[in-house]
Amino acid sequence: MALKVYTGKEVGSKKDVIDIFASVLKTASSKSKPTIPTDENEYDCNKRYRGLAVVISNENFKTSTRRKYCDEEIKLMQETFGKYLKFTVITFKDLTAKQINLVLEIACNQTEFHQQSDCFACVLASHGNEKPRTMKTPGLRYRDHCISGVDEDTMTTKSIIETITETEALQDKPKMLFIQACRMKMDKTANESSIDQGHVLPVNITVNENNPNIISDHADKVNRLSNSLFPTKIKSCVSVTPGNLSQKEDIVESKILHTLGEMFGLITDKPKDMIRVIYPPCTDDVLVVYSSASEKESYGREDRGGWMLISLHKAVKEQLRVQKETNRIDILDVLIFMTRQVSNSETFQTNFPKGTVNPKRKATIVFEHCLHKELFITV
Repeated sequence: MALKVYTGKEVGSKKDVIDIFASVLKTASSKSKPTIPTDENEYDCNKRYRGLAVVISNENFKTSTRRKYCDEEIKLMQETFGKYLKFTVITFKDLTAKQINLVLEIACNQTEFHQQSDCFACVLASHGNEKPRTMKTPGLRYRDHCISGVDEDTMTTKSIIETITETEALQDKPKMLFIQACRMKMDKTANESSIDQGHVLPVNITVNENNPNIISDHADKVNRLSNSLFPTKIKSCVSVTPGNLSQKEDIVESKILHTLGEMFGLITDKPKDMIRVIYPPCTDDVLVVYSSASEKESYGREDRGGWMLISLHKAVKEQLRVQKETNRIDILDVLIFMTRQVSNSETFQTNFPKGTVNPKRKATIVFEHCLHKELFITV
């Protein structure tokens, strides 16, 4: 039986959303088979529930093109996470940006349910783009990936990830985010080839003419330092073992600028160069899967759905078939299957009208994660 889909008209207030979650979670089914970790390198998935899966798919926008395969995506995701993976699924359709934020906020506030769950999943299917961020430094460009609500307002993927990862009841548990949306640039550089601009640190690098390798030495030191600039809020599960950095090599975050000053002769009032430090893609215990690479379009087909979500459904179904003896799915195997299918199979090919430049196109699935352990799901 198909699960109920709540539309934007039913999400009129915070109380409406709270009541929706309370009603669904009240009837949540316990798992039949707990996943018992074989060693400390596996996530503990022996809780009562698999977890909450929030599915949000938008079809009808104020001005943007209608996503005609919205209903097909919803059916695929309800089957993938509900029937196959045994999540408790709550589905929404045609939400504004504020409604999406509200739904995710309420979802993360289900503390009692999360404490009894193994993990958390969220699927966002909508229009999207990369919008320029206002920067104080002249000449520096940075873009944030954004998801569109049906009202054309947006919220950043970064803010969505922060909302999920700041949920105390989900700390140390795997959190999965699947985004079916374009990532095209929406600024004056849209036709330019560019790379991640990151953010900058003002430094003054003194070059020793007698030692041409000094620049490389500086770069190596900065690479080691960059990992300490933005530590995640969740404590890492990696223990200190012989071979790791010694305590003397660790750098306290509050002293980072002082350390840079010692290394490079930092002059804060007259910087001569800028070090660009790339933000980490996600935070601890988080998996983010995009339907396309940065700056690229995302594709799908009418009456079928977005290619990434179709491949996710197919990958989980295939892993269930292959692992039918153990009924144990490795999430990373699912991701590899997805990327291989979309890149190699002619099925995942979008055909544009004749006369179009490159009428047959594909969009590579991209995933990035900071999962510190292996994630197995027993079904």
